[in-house]
Parts: sequence; C-alpha cells; structure tokens
Amino acid sequence: MARTHRGAEHPVVQVPPRAPRRLTSTTRSFTVGEGKGYLTVACTEDGRPAAVTIFMAKQGSTLAGLMDGFSTTITQGLRHKVPLEVFVREYVSMRFEPAGMTNDPEIKHASSVLDYVGRRLALDFLPYETRVDFGVLTADERAAKELQDNVGDAAWADMIGMAMSAPTVTGPRQG
Repeated sequence: MARTHRGAEHPVVQVPPRAPRRLTSTTRSFTVGEGKGYLTVACTEDGRPAAVTIFMAKQGSTLAGLMDGFSTTITQGLRHKVPLEVFVREYVSMRFEPAGMTNDPEIKHASSVLDYVGRRLALDFLPYETRVDFGVLTADERAAKELQDNVGDAAWADMIGMAMSAPTVTGPRQG
C-alpha cells in the first residue's frame, strides 16, 4: 500500500503499458440514417484492435462529444485488457438517432451509430462463433445459416401456407 502525505492508505494502481508509438490503422466512412461519420481502428502488430476513434461529420457538438467519449472508453478499455466482446455485447442493438439504412453492404440497417460501430468491430475482429451469439453476421453468413437451420424465407412461407390450407376442426358429424 502506498502512503499519502496525510497517512491515508490507497491501493497501488497498475497502469497498463502504453500502446506502441506506431500502429496500423484503417479508416472507414459510414452513414447511419442521416448521420455520416468515420470509424478509425488502430491495430497492434498481431491484428488486435488497440484504439478506436469515431468522428461524426456535421452532427453538432453534442453527438461529436458523445462519440469522442465513446471512442476514449473503448480505447481505454482495450488498453486495460477488456475483451472486445464486452463492448460489442453492450452496444449492438442500442437504439437512438441517427438510425436507419447504412452504406455498408454487410450491415444494411443500424439502430444507432453505436449499434453500427459494435457490429462493424464484431465483423472485423470477432470469430464467427462469437458473432452468431450476438446475431452479427454478414449477409452471406445469414443466408447460409438460414439455409442450414432450414428457417429461410421458403421455410416460413411453407409453414404459413400449411397453416392456411389446414382443415378447420369442427365437432363430430351427425347422421
């Protein structure tokens, strides 16, 4: 325990090592509904995300400030060894404006910017088995899973058709 000048004891806080001075990063522009932004992810040499930055264009100081805080939270969490899955679980399906269609062919619709960022990070950095648990799949993976699980559009149409063509049960016939 470390002592302060007044004699109070405080636990020693372990500071994680700083990220390397040079990281490889990728920046992706995105739209969610009427919102336009840029997602930058810097990765370590082994390909793990180390820093996340989200910049929202023309969205005002409130949303820009929230996205800056969100970026800092993810980056600090990753620095302190919080698994990416923890962030994805919390942010996927979060709902607020801007929301709607995206320009990302793998993520057709997002319920918020945080939903989009969580889904994008999951698609880029998490294994398929983990993403299935979160319901985050590419369009091709979704189609393959529906076919494998036999719950595609055709299966649902058949179930509805069968229900509509089923005979109506009535009382016993007289006579």
